[in-house]
Amino acid sequence: MKLKFSHIIIFSVITSINILPQSTDNKFSISLNYNYTTTSKLYLQPNSSDPFLRNLYSELEDIYSISTEFRFEIYEHLLIGLGSEFISKTFPNRNFNLGGNRIEIKDGFSVIPIELSLYYLLPFSSQQFKFFMGGGGGIYFGKHIREFGDVFFQDNESQVGYGIHVGVGMEYFIKDYLSIRGQMRFRDPEFKMKSRYSNNIVNYSGNSYLISTDSYNSKANIDGVTFTIGAVLNF
Repeated sequence: MKLKFSHIIIFSVITSINILPQSTDNKFSISLNYNYTTTSKLYLQPNSSDPFLRNLYSELEDIYSISTEFRFEIYEHLLIGLGSEFISKTFPNRNFNLGGNRIEIKDGFSVIPIELSLYYLLPFSSQQFKFFMGGGGGIYFGKHIREFGDVFFQDNESQVGYGIHVGVGMEYFIKDYLSIRGQMRFRDPEFKMKSRYSNNIVNYSGNSYLISTDSYNSKANIDGVTFTIGAVLNF
């Protein structure tokens, strides 16, 4: 699906570059956005020798986040964008074993993507309504979140993840310097995380337990569609 979508983007650039609408005087823009991502996956044992455990994941849905993006027109309605986002999602993991008992813990992940994108306007754009398509790549700095009792996960040299993305969107200009932007993106980054507990003793429900402080490996995959709405300053 992604490959075909990328082909559509390339074809549209080639066929529309000579019939794009007249450019405005604004060459830069910066946006503040609110995002909704449909789904993601958290793998708690990605290095297990057992294929079942290795591919077992918890699905985390309905992820809300804040992002910002800076765009710059480089040529004939062709724009480059640099954006960042803070994504965090947790869930009550009720299958954690502590001292032979199953307890509920807070589990999840956080990630900060830094994404570089190339955009171009579609031929039917006007001075007030701008329709665009684009795509690019990004790097992802992830961290495993786990909390229970008085301990929590600390990052222990997690790997940087990589991914590509494509998207479509529309921008409505209220004024020359102010607009509202809506966008839909498809991305599928995967990033590995390495963590360890903050202490080797945890106090939970009035009891103390000894836990390992060895490194713990996990990974996350953001495979859902991301819908974005944001306010844009143009200058």
